[in-house]
Amino acid sequence: MKEIREALAFDDVMMVPTYTEVSSRSIPDLSTNIAGISLKIPIISSPMDCVTESGMAILLGRLGGIGIIHRFMSPEDQIANLSCVAVVEEFHNRKIPKVAAIGVGLDELDRFRKLNDAIELDAIAIDIANGHSLFMREMIGRVKEISKDIRVIAGNVATGKGFTYLAESGANAIRVAIGGGSICKTRIQTGFGVPSFQSTCDAYAAKQSNIKYKDVSIITDGGIRYPGDFVKSIAAGADAIMCGKILAATEESPAKIVFDEIAGIYSKVYRGAASAEIQNEKRGGLKQGTCAEGVQTLLPLGGSAFEIIEEFCGGLRSGMTYCNARTLQELRDNAEFVRITSAGMLESHAFGTRKE
Repeated sequence: MKEIREALAFDDVMMVPTYTEVSSRSIPDLSTNIAGISLKIPIISSPMDCVTESGMAILLGRLGGIGIIHRFMSPEDQIANLSCVAVVEEFHNRKIPKVAAIGVGLDELDRFRKLNDAIELDAIAIDIANGHSLFMREMIGRVKEISKDIRVIAGNVATGKGFTYLAESGANAIRVAIGGGSICKTRIQTGFGVPSFQSTCDAYAAKQSNIKYKDVSIITDGGIRYPGDFVKSIAAGADAIMCGKILAATEESPAKIVFDEIAGIYSKVYRGAASAEIQNEKRGGLKQGTCAEGVQTLLPLGGSAFEIIEEFCGGLRSGMTYCNARTLQELRDNAEFVRITSAGMLESHAFGTRKE
């Protein structure tokens, strides 16, 4: 048997507070660069049908992040969503990234042609379950044949080798982590996956190994539950995080609102792209010989995504003050991780509110 190496998750590690001269949480600069797009905050909303359409993309863009318009609609509807973003951008005379997702294959290549002809895209996200594949490399090449200057966000991959493969294939930003999302069950159904924290560490090591990759962005995608996970992702090497669940119940998400009779409250439907529900609704059902790798759930209806983004950015700024970091790169350079036990993580939560 091959040697079994260790892989760490967010809850397996904590960062050590150090000497600091950063005297205020207003000092840290959260700016970053994703696929050549300058951002004020390192947050991207997931291209899921229950997370990002024009409303979310506009809010994220105005706050300094990116919202990626999902692909589970017709190209014409995607263009309409992107056009809404463009109108708001022009009205406010303020840059709002126009980014959409596509899949792989000839139909999706045709989708890209239509999007590219209709809208001046800032980037295109090629969105498949396992981006460490020949299909992804071929799709990147075909997309860049149509538009040689288009910036590509590709993924997902789980390893440093996957990062290197996509960087060599021409990706400008790479989504890292497989199976870590709250409604994803890829790891349970297939036995494959790597904890999101470890995937980020491995991708960053690969990025650091070759100066050719210095401008290739890392996006940690999956498993972000708390602001602390956000801070750990950036410290481990991510240039930004991608969020699904934490934004799915907000006013700006396009998720369907239903009345949860069991809980007696209004909720929003949150479902994975590989769930049986979305396969049945959008693709005529699961293909024979396959299984669903996602699930559907209900999330209590929340307020504006603005409040959540503020909380997460506040957590990141606060975290940066604990290790004398004024920039995201200083956070990466200064952070010291330690392994903790399950008792250490239990102690880290507000255990005083826990009912024994």
